[in-house]
Amino acid sequence: MLRRFIGLILLLTISVVLVGCGEKEKTIKVYTRDTTSGTRDGFFSTIGFSEAVTDNTVLADGYVEVDSNGGMITAVKNDEFAIGYISLTSLETANVKGLSFNGVKPTEANVLNGTYALTRNFNYIVGNDFTNQTEAEIVEAFLAFLTTSDAKSTIISEGGITEINNEDPSWNDIKADYPISNKDNSEITIKFGGSTSVEKIAKALSAEFSAKCGNFIFEHNHTGSGDAYKRTQGSEKSGTNALHIAFASRDFKDSEEATLGTSGKICIDAIVAIVNKINDLDNITEVTMKKIYDGTITKWGEIE
Repeated sequence: MLRRFIGLILLLTISVVLVGCGEKEKTIKVYTRDTTSGTRDGFFSTIGFSEAVTDNTVLADGYVEVDSNGGMITAVKNDEFAIGYISLTSLETANVKGLSFNGVKPTEANVLNGTYALTRNFNYIVGNDFTNQTEAEIVEAFLAFLTTSDAKSTIISEGGITEINNEDPSWNDIKADYPISNKDNSEITIKFGGSTSVEKIAKALSAEFSAKCGNFIFEHNHTGSGDAYKRTQGSEKSGTNALHIAFASRDFKDSEEATLGTSGKICIDAIVAIVNKINDLDNITEVTMKKIYDGTITKWGEIE
């Protein structure tokens, strides 16, 4: 009986080892965002793989492209061999594992103290050629609202990373400078869009400010950072997809030069490398990440 019990234990141990070895030999499934994504731009730029920002041909064989933060989360959540990346603002409810980067955990505190390096800015841009004066005044008031402690509190509550300073005004401190806020704007529609990573913050800000500015109607159509400039001041600014206010989860490019005073930063965000919940990996370096995405490392067991 004892001999049979010992044999069973040995068999189970060998099975676990073999399963573990088998898992390590599994191919890493690489997921990436589309080439217009600000999250992709920030991710590849930070890991030293800038040529991959807009070029899929340099990526590992078999990569899968997804078109949103939500799409990335769903893909990694349902693929035990997946690796991808999302905005830190999405991590808490994503049900995936966020990896430390170069040994530093992806937390708001580590972003603010500068130790977590995988970060990017969330930026805004507004239209520069309004034919409707009321719309122009609401947009101008919204930009002023973004500088207030009210807006910063909302940004923080929705996962954006910023600091509220003693000198920051409240909306009540400055609203007299924007008389449009005292009018009935309930028949005016302001269109928001751009980055999907900023969408949650943008929706919270627009809802809050509508109540402070005559209850204007706010509509959101977030299709990616690449459309932020295009639909406010670029090639689609006069088309059916035109936006009054848009957001990008990356810095604007030289080819996206905005009119003075129409763009700026609202907060900082971190990008987080993610894997499936059952993956035992907890940390990754930028060197390893680049090797995974350029196809140099293809198996989970090759990660040191």
